Amino acid sequence: MKAKKGLMAEMNEELIIETKDLCKSFGQKQVLKNVSLHVPKGSIYALLGPNGAGKTTTIRILTGIMKPTSGEVIVQGINVVENPEDIRAEIGILSQMSAGYKDIKTRDNILLFTSIVGVDKALASEKMVELLERLEMADKLDLNFGKLSGGEKRVVNLVRTIISSGELIVLDEPTTGLDIARAKKARDIIQELVVNEGKTVLMSSHITSDLEDLATYTGILKEGELIFEGTKKAVIKQFAPDGNFEMAIINAFENGSKNFQSLETTEDLLEGT
Repeated sequence: MKAKKGLMAEMNEELIIETKDLCKSFGQKQVLKNVSLHVPKGSIYALLGPNGAGKTTTIRILTGIMKPTSGEVIVQGINVVENPEDIRAEIGILSQMSAGYKDIKTRDNILLFTSIVGVDKALASEKMVELLERLEMADKLDLNFGKLSGGEKRVVNLVRTIISSGELIVLDEPTTGLDIARAKKARDIIQELVVNEGKTVLMSSHITSDLEDLATYTGILKEGELIFEGTKKAVIKQFAPDGNFEMAIINAFENGSKNFQSLETTEDLLEGT
């Protein structure tokens, strides 16, 4: 389903997500303030911000779980405000919570979830084994989900999200609870989804190694406002010209403001300047 005629008529076809003046309030508290995001197709876009910045609220709106107070939201050509169910059927979503049925096997948890979204069982089984072997968890397939550690549950949720995903994957804290080696393997898999399969990943994470290894574009929220949007190179130039990506993010969180700098244009963003 395409966006409603006339809504964001000038939306760039190279973008998979675009919002315009996105606002969300809970009572008198305004959580998002005129947020306009631009996520290029085939990219890994890191949505960052200190606690309470509005990241989770933004993700819930983009995935049709929550309605905005005002503003426009187009994801994969779908008007999310008008058709939230349509977008949820199109994207893979990994939330912060690692959920599953504790009294059934890991294998059945994954296959049940993927069958609900229409993935062929044989294909899902093949992909499940392949991914869990790479993540050194194939030996857990016949163990009940409730017996897994927190990190192992996170892996199961990541795997079923990948198998169920279409063109866009939304990952909220994808490697939380994973040991260093398994987190590196997970990052490699995420990278391959973009490079080899042409998928787009929207990611939120507090883990610097995730961002350093994966992010090609960055959007930074602070107190509900988008204070920066651009490439990894651009965020370093703006916030830590003599430092690195981690220092740039820390400086942005501590000192950045809406008026701190001018956002790159959509054309600059797509050109990778």
